[in-house]
Amino acid sequence: MDYKISIVLDKRRQLNNHKYPIKVRIYSNLLKKAKRIGTNLAMTESQFDNAWGVSPDKVRGEYKSSYTILNELYRRAEMAADSLDYFDFEKFKTKLLRKASDKTDIVYHFKKAINDFKAKGRIGAASSYNSAMISILKYDKEKNSGSGDSLSFHQITPTWLTNYESCMIDEMGRSITTVAIYTRTLRVIFNNAIREKDLDSRHYPFGKGKFEIPEEKKVKKTLTGNQVKEFYSAILTPLEEKARDYWFFSYVSQGMNFKDIAMLKFENIQNGKIVYYRAKTKVKRRTNIRQIEVPLNRESQRILEQHGTNFRPGGYVFPVLADNDSPEAIFRKVNNFIRATNQQLKRIAKKLGFPEGFSTYWARHSFATNMVNNGASIEFVSEALNHSDISVTQSYLDGFEDETKKELMDKLLNFD
Repeated sequence: MDYKISIVLDKRRQLNNHKYPIKVRIYSNLLKKAKRIGTNLAMTESQFDNAWGVSPDKVRGEYKSSYTILNELYRRAEMAADSLDYFDFEKFKTKLLRKASDKTDIVYHFKKAINDFKAKGRIGAASSYNSAMISILKYDKEKNSGSGDSLSFHQITPTWLTNYESCMIDEMGRSITTVAIYTRTLRVIFNNAIREKDLDSRHYPFGKGKFEIPEEKKVKKTLTGNQVKEFYSAILTPLEEKARDYWFFSYVSQGMNFKDIAMLKFENIQNGKIVYYRAKTKVKRRTNIRQIEVPLNRESQRILEQHGTNFRPGGYVFPVLADNDSPEAIFRKVNNFIRATNQQLKRIAKKLGFPEGFSTYWARHSFATNMVNNGASIEFVSEALNHSDISVTQSYLDGFEDETKKELMDKLLNFD
């Protein structure tokens, strides 16, 4: 065994009621270290000695209740230690001191994930998980008479999830995409609890034959070559022109995400190229993180000169973020940047007769579509977009015209 647990009476400090704190002492054989963890329990020296200082069969009368309390504490300590894949004092302490009901409460596990995201500066992920938690608790309170502030994993069955999906779409008017995001988030929370040995895998409600997360048919999010040309040459207001410039900066920079545009620093511009790592992959992928290199061309250079800030070491290229912004400020400012750009793009779409959903994200899809339409291989586009697998790029075909899709699929079997 990698650890040794004991219940001790800490006689270094006597409380006002003449009792001493009860602590859990745990010694790690691997680390060769011991720690005492405080509890909310306290006893007199006589209570402790007569309840815990003798063999269980010799505990008498009034001390039996004290023995039961201490024995339960010891049992919880062993369970907490046993649930750890590798020993960690802080994780042990967290599991020991939480309420017994926290183990199977989704709110406890949601909040733990949210706090972890915040600690890593992933404010967007924390906000997304919080929205999912609120939605799930609201549904349970309104439809299942739940408390609204806790929910056991054991209550969430495939039937529960199917009813949640139906309520969200049919009664609340939420999209299939929203339901998919929230249920995928809940699936992560289930997986976390199972990995931490707080939940048995037999209670997992997702998968084939259980609840399958809905998928909405992808809607075309691309401009054709002619529409891109019309957009580029249109007469627009100054605010619309600025939004167009940022859109085209993404378009000619291999579909660069707008968050990555906002976070570009002068150090990312090297020898006529933009060299960076996608913010998305830096936090999601731990291996095979690929550096992206984007050649500057006449258009991207023009936009840099027109909208970029004055050079300063370590500074941001575009005037979206400030050098000392916190993760919370970065999250807020990037969202405001994208929202303001999309507001102008909607006005432009109305002027030019583009689809209503026209947005910043269309630059990425339009780049992929038009590159392939102009003869680029899927492999080239996949690398340019920094996709983890070519199958991700192939899913972009859902936005292509039927004839283009047919030509591309034929190319997949061209082995010459």
